[in-house]
Amino acid sequence: MKIAYKHILRSLKEQPDIQELSKTLFQLGHEHKLEGDTFDMEITPNRGDCLSLNGILRDLQYFYSADLNSEVYHGHIDNFDFKFDNKSKDFCPKISFLKIEIKKNISEYKGCLKDYFKDLNLEKKNFFTDVSNYIMYETGQPTHCYDLEKITSKLSLIEINKDTIFKTLLMNSDGKDFKKIKLSGKNHVFMMNDEVINLAGIVGGETTSCSNKNETTSVLVECAYFCPDSIIGKSVNYDINSDAAYRFERGVDISSHDDVLRRFIKIVQEHVEINNISIFTTESHQVKNIKIPVDVIKINKILGTEISKEEYLNYINGLGFSVSDD
Repeated sequence: MKIAYKHILRSLKEQPDIQELSKTLFQLGHEHKLEGDTFDMEITPNRGDCLSLNGILRDLQYFYSADLNSEVYHGHIDNFDFKFDNKSKDFCPKISFLKIEIKKNISEYKGCLKDYFKDLNLEKKNFFTDVSNYIMYETGQPTHCYDLEKITSKLSLIEINKDTIFKTLLMNSDGKDFKKIKLSGKNHVFMMNDEVINLAGIVGGETTSCSNKNETTSVLVECAYFCPDSIIGKSVNYDINSDAAYRFERGVDISSHDDVLRRFIKIVQEHVEINNISIFTTESHQVKNIKIPVDVIKINKILGTEISKEEYLNYINGLGFSVSDD
């Protein structure tokens, strides 16, 4: 995972030079190489929470004051009456679909979206896919964009167990056609009219992909939690380089959908006029909040430290936990 030095700096009150920041990241256990002004990070499998710009910033909170409050869309979002059948609830206990309809005149990229492509020297695809890729970089949550006009009937998420040819949205190495793969054994897929249109958590399909000429003006943004155990190894088996699978394999935040999609809307809103937005969410079981009592005396005894309650609460707040008097 590559993260630009300047993207970290813009959220820090202190402004460490790149060498100091590098030493700090090593101290936190984040192995990396410096490539100019970019950190090429090696994140251990148990730290999926750090597979994003925000994840690294949370870890740096111990050393520097970081601002993680990215601007999001705060307006009302209508409910979307979307025809969707989740037949794999154990694999996908929560999924959201955001419908966005825009006008055609998309402005040149600005702000963090512009910096993302410029500073990391990345190739642009199309507007919605570009926003999706940036959101994953910033938050760690993958999203997938369907051209809504190509969604002509009910979608189903289902596990299949048969040989199936699937045309992905990835190009072959010669750049002349989309890559086809042969699905075999058990696979969780999104289907429309008995056609596989998405290998869940790995890669989308060509038939419902957004136009690379920015002709897509109505989009369906999928934001999901997939069971990591069912994702592991799929991208290797099918020889697919998937940043989304890399994150789903290590676990993403099942409670992040609303913030992620509101951030998605905000980035879109900065570049084009939005005609309509609505959302559909389904979840099979609620996430239970876990309460941990504040016991600084016990913590100091275990760790051999002498931090105060105020210091402890500052660290906890910096990591994104909420604190109450209940």
